[in-house]
Amino acid sequence: MAIPVVLTGCFSIEKGRLKSTGEEQVLVSNYGWYLFHFIPVACGNASERAITPWVFFRNDVTMDKVQKRFFSYADTRENIKAEELSYRTYESVLFEIPGSNIPIPLPYILSYKEIQLSGVLVPNKDKSE
Repeated sequence: MAIPVVLTGCFSIEKGRLKSTGEEQVLVSNYGWYLFHFIPVACGNASERAITPWVFFRNDVTMDKVQKRFFSYADTRENIKAEELSYRTYESVLFEIPGSNIPIPLPYILSYKEIQLSGVLVPNKDKSE
């Protein structure tokens, strides 16, 4: 029963607004599990019209898919521009036993990949930009 929970990925868009300036901090992230570091097993579903929160055997943990979702969200906001974009990638070949903190090295048999992109959406004061 724990295997499906461990192998599923997660895609998320988190946001927070600073009311005094109208700025909004946005964080888009996705992660997944891979066999031999290249074959996607399960990851978060980055599709805009996702039916399920995860996908199997499809690689959605890519910078272009995360960027597309970031700018797709930004496009829903009126008269804004994106600034201070920052990304983070993380990869690991260590697997933790669920419910414990014991890492087990499984060299490239099962690996984990994560990509995060954050930025600030600010009001565009000059509409000609």
